[in-house]
Amino acid sequence: MKSEWTKKKLSDIADFNPRETIKKGAIAKKIPMDVLRPFYRDIPYYVEECFSGGTKFRNGDTIMARITPCLENGKTAQVSILNDGEVGFGSTEYIVFRAKEGIADKDYLYYLVCSPEVREPAIKSMVGSSGRQRVQTDVVKNLEIDVPPLVEQEKIGSFLKAFDDKIALNDRINKNLLEQAQAIYTKMFITDADSLWPEGKLSDLIEVCYGKDHKKLHDGDIPVYGSGGIMRHVDRALYEQESVLVPRKGTLNNVMYVNEPFWSVDTMFFTKMKRQNVAKFVFHFLKGKDLASMNAGSAVPSMTTKILNAIPLQIPDDQTLSTFEAQVSPFYQTASYNNKESENLAAIRDSLLPKLMSGEIDVSDIDL
Repeated sequence: MKSEWTKKKLSDIADFNPRETIKKGAIAKKIPMDVLRPFYRDIPYYVEECFSGGTKFRNGDTIMARITPCLENGKTAQVSILNDGEVGFGSTEYIVFRAKEGIADKDYLYYLVCSPEVREPAIKSMVGSSGRQRVQTDVVKNLEIDVPPLVEQEKIGSFLKAFDDKIALNDRINKNLLEQAQAIYTKMFITDADSLWPEGKLSDLIEVCYGKDHKKLHDGDIPVYGSGGIMRHVDRALYEQESVLVPRKGTLNNVMYVNEPFWSVDTMFFTKMKRQNVAKFVFHFLKGKDLASMNAGSAVPSMTTKILNAIPLQIPDDQTLSTFEAQVSPFYQTASYNNKESENLAAIRDSLLPKLMSGEIDVSDIDL
């Protein structure tokens, strides 16, 4: 019951940037900022690099971006990609939260950090030059929050966790479906490729287009795609046809297939198809390429229209493309259904989150 909640500072229930050790030069798992997906609990992947500095964390810790616009875009995650006892690291632009044992539940703490109770004061505390503003960590540490007893924290955390667990399961299923589609692509277009197919360039199949800034758009139901996935939803679409999205900066290999009206941010390319039944073929073709290595001379990894357009490939005949489309379409239809379900689950979770964190919804008598 809310009457049993007590007012505490956030630093009373969480350790900030807890002290951990990784030897300089040691190979460790790194979570770059651009890996985090907006308003998504789980970290999709990591890279292994020599440690030279950065925030350090363990499984169960919450990491929150402290720099604009990453915080506003919802880049907050719960670490779960490490082994028992392993320490990972990431950007110096993270704040790391660790639930104090016997005082706070790690899942409750993650959702608390995601809630307006913490996000809104953190965003308001930002200082610095335009475009490089950062959260004042001391302001977040000293936030006074009504905190339920540990048992009730565990119930709140478990209740919200069920939504994200189902979203994560849908993502694993979709990953498996795309791997099956990729295997079909490999067999048809690499293993059994017809030597008589003409040589061409990617520009023979697609028109590469620049995404646009979305900040002035009103909220709506059209997804906005960045390199990490869906960032927000707006009231109008930039393009409404089947497309393949390619990051211009950041995680270049994070190519995406979209088959719904969408908006693409200005750090992404989207593509228009010049022939029928080529979008999924182009997607799997690019998924099999190391795009990050194609502009090795650039100081910052980036993709250009010139590089994309010039990628050589054999161009299959229309019948083969149609056969491929028919074989992989069921996988994509199932993945689309799962994505819609995940969007609905996330919307329900986000509507319940502030009510649970404020005590408006009482879970003290619920057995979970």
